[in-house]
Order: sequence, then structure tokens, then C-alpha cells
Amino acid sequence: MSVGKQEIPASARFARWLLEWAVRHWPEETRPWGLALAAEIDETASAFETVSWSLGGIMLFARSVLSGAWAWMKLPAGGSLPGARGPQGPSMLPKRSRVFTAAILAAAALLLFLPVGREAIRTVRASWQGFQESASDQRTLEELAARAEKEKDAGTLAFVALSTTDPKRAIALTERAVSLDPELIWVYGARNHRPNFDSPGAEWLARLKAADPGNAVPDLLMASALADPRVDMLYAHGTPKDADFEVLADSKWKLLMERAYGAPRYDSYFQKHYQLTRAVWNRERNLPPTFIFSGLWSHAIPDLQNLMSFAKFKMYQARKARAAGDLQRAESLIGEVDVFALRMAEGSGTKIEKLIALAISKSANKGLADLFASSARPQDARRVALRLDEIERSVQEMRLGSGPGGRAREQAFRREAILLQGFGILAVLAGLAALAGVLLLEMWPGRMRNAQTRWRRALCWMADYAPATLLVAIGAFLMSFLPFQHAFAEYRASSYMLLNDERLIGAMWSLMEIPEYVMGVNARVSIWAFVTIALAALLVFVLVRGIYRTRRAASNPA
Repeated sequence: MSVGKQEIPASARFARWLLEWAVRHWPEETRPWGLALAAEIDETASAFETVSWSLGGIMLFARSVLSGAWAWMKLPAGGSLPGARGPQGPSMLPKRSRVFTAAILAAAALLLFLPVGREAIRTVRASWQGFQESASDQRTLEELAARAEKEKDAGTLAFVALSTTDPKRAIALTERAVSLDPELIWVYGARNHRPNFDSPGAEWLARLKAADPGNAVPDLLMASALADPRVDMLYAHGTPKDADFEVLADSKWKLLMERAYGAPRYDSYFQKHYQLTRAVWNRERNLPPTFIFSGLWSHAIPDLQNLMSFAKFKMYQARKARAAGDLQRAESLIGEVDVFALRMAEGSGTKIEKLIALAISKSANKGLADLFASSARPQDARRVALRLDEIERSVQEMRLGSGPGGRAREQAFRREAILLQGFGILAVLAGLAALAGVLLLEMWPGRMRNAQTRWRRALCWMADYAPATLLVAIGAFLMSFLPFQHAFAEYRASSYMLLNDERLIGAMWSLMEIPEYVMGVNARVSIWAFVTIALAALLVFVLVRGIYRTRRAASNPA
């Protein structure tokens, strides 16, 4: 080894190696320039000249690569530059260049990465899961709980406790939230213990009753938790008869229900749950709607059958007093039922509670009307008749969707949901078609060159039109999501109103119609019927084609 070679600095040696590497990877169309640069580097007199010459060559190499890449990008998918190694590309190529395809796909991806795009994806994905929490959702909740524990955020801990499907975790988080903020004790009576949706525990309800003694709901939840078999047996053989109610006269269930009927307030804490959910969702905008709706849908409310059963029990006592000639007591008993129903209707946070309260009030007022008619009190009978008409109007308005505009709003959400899900499905199919067309043409150009004409044409058609279809479908998908985004914004911005809750829940239910149909029994029947018909049509086509070819061959012998 010569002394001169040993004295070459490391920088010069690295510059030589870098230029040699560039020459090995130099584009074919400008490779002579690279070879000339490599040959001239030996004429440099110093290490500085060697490094400068090499850097100049690298810059020329970079411009050549970029120029070749831009020329390659201007070709359609599957096309290759002149002089490139390997197959020169199939005879049939797409019409659109790689630049056009890449720009369209980038624009589509950009739309999905916008805040409205991410929210739309989260919402539609949750609707296909039935708004049930997945494993990733549970991890998100755990991360939220860990951050809330670190920040001593009792409200967020309560939200996670009301949203999680893990019973043990929910109990621990509830206790922690209440210990941090005693005002959150209402959470004890707000959570149904999933997955069986059992009533809250007796210890929690006892604490809640002590903290909120004037509320009927803790007593009603205690009565539900008793699961008295005598109450369940009332309806075991159809509508109960008067004699069937005698078994309840001395039960603990009756004492709890009497105490609830005598309470001055009815509050199932749904409004508090609603406001807590709204506050957390306003802070955590990236939370999927699964948490919001699964938590609200699983909110604990008193057993509605218990309410109806005790109302019938009180009406039975009123009929018994009337038969004994004690009309004043009969009127008092029926009045207790009506007064409780009015309190329940005023304090209810959900539509079903209001409807049950109106049904109880209607039953009580019918009893009063019958009592007044038989005791010659026409003025009171007319007053009760007006009250019955008012109750019936309220029921009809709620069934029609809270007024004349309710049904129209529901139908509008259903139409938008169909469009949203339809464009979402179209976007997925177009994305898969674009991916398949481009990848097959790019990764196996030689094999695609030998493919049959119809398959080559199909791949070229997918590479040309699927990206544009994807972009249009995503744009329409986001436009169709705007009414749902508006419903979310109304929920986040408003204080509690039953109308806002109905809009929100109605919007979510409408999104589930297509997933339920596609994944339901009717869809399976339709799919198998379609497959059967398609296979039968294919068989008929093959048979007819075979017969036609046979006859043609027989009529035209060689």
C-alpha cells in the first residue's frame, strides 16, 4: 500500500465512495454524465477539490433523479420510462397520470383528516358496532380515567364510571368520584350495572336516600332492587285481578312504593347525567360518540312495571273503599296516584318516563271520572274530562315526536343517515378499487401485460375512475354528516331540554338502521337469495352458450 494513498483524508475517501454509489444508481438516460464525473474525480489534486467535485456530482445526481421521478410520475400507472429495465409496460394503460391519481388520493385523505372527517369516521364506525364499546374504546376510557385521577377531576371520573362496561372498575371509579366531590352522590342512582342492567346496590341507594330524602327515585330503585316475586307473579297469567293484589298489602315493596308516592319530588338524575356528559364531551372533542350514547342509554330509571303495578294496587284499594261506601277515601287514594303521576311527568328526564307518568295519570283520572259520575258530581266530572283530553293531547304530541315538526325531523335524519352510510360504503369500495387497480398495474406490470384484454381494461378503468369516485364519495359523505354534526353541536352548546335529547338520540338511532339491516337476519336472507339467483343465472348462461356453440359447430363442419 502506497504512502500517498494512506494520506488521503477520510472526507475525501467518503466523497469518492458517495459518488461511486450515486453512479451505480444513476438514471439510465443521464448515466454517461455520472460516469464522466466519476472518471474525472481522480484528476483532483487535493482533498478539498475531491469533496467539492463529489458534492457537485451528488447535486447533479439529485436533479437527475428528481427529473426522472417527475417524468415517471407523469406516466400512467403501470407505465415505465424509455430505456428502463424490465418490461416496457402493457400495451393498454390508464388514461390518467400518476400525478393526477396521487393528487386525487391526497385530496381525499386530506378531507378525512379534517376535524369533521375524523368525527364522521368515528360516528359511522360506532354505528356499525351498535354503539357498543370496543377494546380500543375501553383503553381510551382508562387513559381518560388515569388523567382524571392525576388531576383529581371528579366529574371525569364519574363520567368514566357511567360509561365503562366493567362493573368492578365502575364501582371503584364511582366511589373515588364521590369521595372527591360529594355533590356527585347522584351517580349512585344513575348507573345500571351492566351487562345485566341490574339496579344500583342497596348500600349505594341507602346513601343516596340519606343525601336526597325528598326524592322518590331512591325508594323506587330500592323497590326495583327487591325483585319481589309476588310483584312479578301479578302478570304471570295475564292482567291481574283485584284479588291478586291482596298479597302485596303487607310487603316491604308496598312500604317503599308508598314512601315514594308520598315524596315531594321525582328526579331520576338524567338531567345531571346529561349535563356531565355534555361537559366532558366539550372538553374531550375526540371522544367517540359510543361513550356518550351508551352511557345515556344505560342510565338507571325506576322499574316502570313496578310503577304501573303499584298504581293498579292503589286503584284496587280505591275500588275496595268505594265498595265499602267510603267515597272520600276512594277519591283520596286515586288523587294520590294522580298527584304522583304529575310530579313524575314534571321531573322526568326521559321520554319513556313521561309517557308512563301520563299513562298512570290517565288511569287515575278515568277512575275519578267514574267516581264523580256515580256520585252525582257533574262539575267535577267535567273538570276531569278536560284533564283527560289534555293528557291525550300530550301523549299524542310525544308519540308524534314532540310536535308537528318532530316527524319531519325524524324523516330528515333517516334520509341523511341513508345518504351518509351509502356514501361511506361507496367511498370504501372506491378506495379498495383504486388500491387494487393501481397496485396490480404497478407491482406486476409484466403479468398484467399478458392478462386478457377485459381484465386489463378493468384494471385501467379502476385506476382511472376509482380515485375520482373516492374523492366525490368522501365529499358527499362529509356533506351528509353535517346535520349530525349540527345535532352534536346543539347538544354541546345547550342546557338540558328533552327536545335536544330526542334530537340527539333520534339522530343516532337513524344511523343504526342500515347496519342493523345489513348485519341482521333479513339481510342474510336477501344476500343468499341474490347469490342463489346469480349462480342460477350463470348456470343457465353456461348451458345456453354451450348449446349455441355445439349447434354452430355442427352447422359449420371443418
